[in-house]
Amino acid sequence: MRGYHGFLLLLWLFPASFASASTDQPSNSVDRAIRLSSLTGKGAQPFHLKLTVSEPANPSSPYTATIEESWISASDWQRSIESPGFREHITVTAGKREEQNVGDYYPLWLRSFVTASLDPLEDAPFWQQVGARVSQITSTNGHASSSCARAQFKIGAENLTNDAFAVICFDADGTLSSVVRPGYSMEFHDPQAFGKKRIASRYVDHPEPGTELVGHVELLEKLNAMGSLPPLPTFTQPASGPIRSISIRQEVLENLAITPTSLSWPKVSSGNTAGKLSMYVSVDRSGRIREAYPLNSDNAGLQDAAREQLLKWKLKAAVVDGQRVQTEAAVTFGFSTTLDGITTSAANATVPDSAPSRPIVVSPAVAQSLRKQSYPPVYPQDLKEQHVSGKVELKAILGKEGQIVSLTPLNSPDPRFAESAIAAVQQWTYKPFMLNGSPVEIETVITVNFQAH
Repeated sequence: MRGYHGFLLLLWLFPASFASASTDQPSNSVDRAIRLSSLTGKGAQPFHLKLTVSEPANPSSPYTATIEESWISASDWQRSIESPGFREHITVTAGKREEQNVGDYYPLWLRSFVTASLDPLEDAPFWQQVGARVSQITSTNGHASSSCARAQFKIGAENLTNDAFAVICFDADGTLSSVVRPGYSMEFHDPQAFGKKRIASRYVDHPEPGTELVGHVELLEKLNAMGSLPPLPTFTQPASGPIRSISIRQEVLENLAITPTSLSWPKVSSGNTAGKLSMYVSVDRSGRIREAYPLNSDNAGLQDAAREQLLKWKLKAAVVDGQRVQTEAAVTFGFSTTLDGITTSAANATVPDSAPSRPIVVSPAVAQSLRKQSYPPVYPQDLKEQHVSGKVELKAILGKEGQIVSLTPLNSPDPRFAESAIAAVQQWTYKPFMLNGSPVEIETVITVNFQAH
């Protein structure tokens, strides 16, 4: 989820909390990815881009938008954003910026797609400073297939912290594959040549479990550097000026709260009954929390309850330089509940250390950063001859030693694709996922692509 102030956010909230197991820095990989994957980064050339965003599985979803930009240089460009609840038009001429907005809130999910499609690594200084090792994922033929860098740090208030993660992955050719950190996440698919760059033609974000947003590049064309900017859509209805968004600490967010900031915890059907839960929230200029996304929880079954309550919080408006601003924060809570159907006396009984707990749910990018070796699937011959393509999504449970514990097909265009994908993934190897210094079992989604040539 959701860039813009990501670098300031992470250094401000967690200034000395980054993992330091390695002094290797991913700066070379980041620099190369900027050159290859950023339309407005190093080596940029004039362009006209149109991107549409939707939630394919939900035709009535409010997650829809059109993002269009004409860009000649950093001092001459135009941007138009159209979505159900927010519209924006920006014109920059000779460095002078004029901005108009319709709507009182710039959604975090929408800003993620704007960032990803134009300058996906605008927070490059952050990735150059974290103490994360860039590890290579090797395919069965010994060739490097992709690489990832992963950092672990603390979020929350001074008296209650939790672990959070940042992961950046690159394809074998150096193009950006995925980014995950508090406030911004995106997957980059199907890169196409644009001059000397390789620009994704499809963007995928999972702002919350069960929600997949997809951005498709409808148009990407070169512009004449000496020409004028082509006109973009404008609007005639009353508009306001710029909407500014800042990142704040949890303590600052709580000081703005009008209503109590404690959460009530329902009973759970399984998993840990005590632990920590962290969410990332975005607050509009009136003090209303508009978005709340999970970051890390010792019991993922409580995330929906936390979101439902956070969206009801009432806060005072945040004001900077006399102007109301949007705010973003990572917040951490301690929870204590009981198992559904268990009596109070039984719930308070001592639970042996060996008692099973629910796996921690992690994003595909986090799991990918742990992968040590992968094996390509066998393409079913008859499907290959018929030029049938598609992707298989598998729900995977990885054990404390990084081993594949179970694989369950979620989506597959053909059962034979699923069988082949499972046979291949069962041989993949991973590093253990460490939480508070100990290996834990995790749940994730693994995608295997079958592309006929």
